[in-house]
Amino acid sequence: MAGLLTLGIGLVIYIAIKSIYRLYFHPLSKIPGPKLAAITSGYEFYFNVIKGGMFIWEMEQLHEIYGPIIRITPHEVHIKDSSYYDEIYASSKRRREKSAKLVARFDLKDSGFSSISPEDHRKRRSHVEKHFSKQAVSNIEYLIYENIEKLDNHFKRAFEFHKVISLDAGFAGLTSDVIHKYVYGFNSGNLDHDDFNTNVRDGINALFKFTHVLFFFPILQTIMNAFPLWLLEKLNPFVYALVSQKMDLLHRTEEFLQNKSSNSGTRSVMEVMCGPSMPEDMRGAVRLNNEGFAMIIGGTETTARSLVMAAFHLLENESIRTRLREELRAVMPTPESQPTWRQLEQLPYLSAVVWETLRVSTGIANRSARVAPDEALVYKNHTIPAGTPISESNYFVLTDPEIFPDPHTFDPDRWLRAAAKGQHLDKYMVNFSKGSRICVGMNLAYAELFLVLATFVRRFDMELFETSEKDIAFTRDFGTPHPDEGYGHVRVMVTKVIEE
Repeated sequence: MAGLLTLGIGLVIYIAIKSIYRLYFHPLSKIPGPKLAAITSGYEFYFNVIKGGMFIWEMEQLHEIYGPIIRITPHEVHIKDSSYYDEIYASSKRRREKSAKLVARFDLKDSGFSSISPEDHRKRRSHVEKHFSKQAVSNIEYLIYENIEKLDNHFKRAFEFHKVISLDAGFAGLTSDVIHKYVYGFNSGNLDHDDFNTNVRDGINALFKFTHVLFFFPILQTIMNAFPLWLLEKLNPFVYALVSQKMDLLHRTEEFLQNKSSNSGTRSVMEVMCGPSMPEDMRGAVRLNNEGFAMIIGGTETTARSLVMAAFHLLENESIRTRLREELRAVMPTPESQPTWRQLEQLPYLSAVVWETLRVSTGIANRSARVAPDEALVYKNHTIPAGTPISESNYFVLTDPEIFPDPHTFDPDRWLRAAAKGQHLDKYMVNFSKGSRICVGMNLAYAELFLVLATFVRRFDMELFETSEKDIAFTRDFGTPHPDEGYGHVRVMVTKVIEE
């Protein structure tokens, strides 16, 4: 008993000394913020794990109280100032690293996404980014159109039989089928199902849904991977979907490394990456598969959500939809026309709709801290020591009322008004981050948005069915924006198939 008492007293003294140090002697002690956040990461744990993805709104309130720079954990600083974004997410001329704790939760070790140092990132990214250049993506427009035509057939059948259709599942099925075919050489077949395989997102959404738990307990990834699939299926079908998806892709990667072709005609990205051009020290099956799975994650959910957001707002606002359709007739004289991405991006109003879609859809909701290991950053009268994780949330930039007045209104015209005044709002478009770590799949996302939205608007009239703004609202941050419940559902009735 005496030993336990001594241990308890020792623990209390340790916590007290550590708290005093963090409050008054830590290098970040002069940064404003709540004392509890300076003492313990339990502050973030409460809002993100216990309350479920609500820390972003707590940060918003803290900024209102303490100003544009706050200390949100014992070791991390958050800034809410759109003009400072480029300082944090700087170009390759200034050394930036990712936080090791941040990337550990995704279990994508040795991928470009999870690289800590800029040297490792450049080395790994160089083998990926050539497959996602603007020209490379333009070369696979046929693949996007193949899947658009499948979705088109679903819409036409829904019109014929007066069926309600889930756009969120349809768009996720399309983006998933495209990225699987391009990266791994096989069609995941979601659009071959009547319901678009509504489980297509289960694995990826499991990763997002548990993102905050995994941030604090990354060891859970190792534990999940150690469980047999049959047991995972009984315990948690979403975690089962995640682990089984990764295992299936790993098996395919191993086959590529054994020079087994995908029989897909053109060589897939993973098939090329498993070839002799990849340095021997980077040809491990697990590393390569982590690289591939990062592409699958990035190429499925965020683009699908953007398409859903666009569809919702276009169906909500007939005048926007009508104006866009009239502009599209210039390059789509018939509903069956298939213009190129390059042709579509020349259309000013469609481009404005795409920009506004990206702005309101946010992309990644979770903050992604950067570390400047070799320089102290200065923000106003505060010096942030070298080696400090520092972040800025994309959402706060994309809804900054000083840049985007009335930021919660879907208004494509804001881009045309700005262009007429010579203003470049695009420099504040941070959906894909900025600097040396900008999202490698950005061009594919743009191509899918232009091609899918143009076809969607030119060919069909639809009405929302039992769907309101709360179904797509950004209420919880689970890596990507989530509504209060579920993943964001938009259901519609197809009211007309346009024939002229």
